[in-house]
Amino acid sequence: MQKVIEFRGPNSEVVSGPLPVAPPSMEPILAVVDSLARTLDCIKTMCATEPNGPIRDKLETERANLVIGLFVARVAAMRLSSGEPAAEVSAISNLPVARRG
Repeated sequence: MQKVIEFRGPNSEVVSGPLPVAPPSMEPILAVVDSLARTLDCIKTMCATEPNGPIRDKLETERANLVIGLFVARVAAMRLSSGEPAAEVSAISNLPVARRG
């Protein structure tokens, strides 16, 4: 059995239900998309000049992770711009990060 705790406001009113949450802003998501895209471009350039070896392997792994992150950020931006409500918990949040090896 769960114990229910009532929080009383300044006028001894019972506060019930979730508090209203402001909708997320588009600017932080676009800043993340821009940052990830610029980092991905840098890593692509570094991969083009780096010979095969452990450093290139790490760059390729980071490149794969950035591609995934960029995709997720763009999907979030599209959902926000279309007015679609964001999911409470990401379905893929428990997946491991890409690793080579």
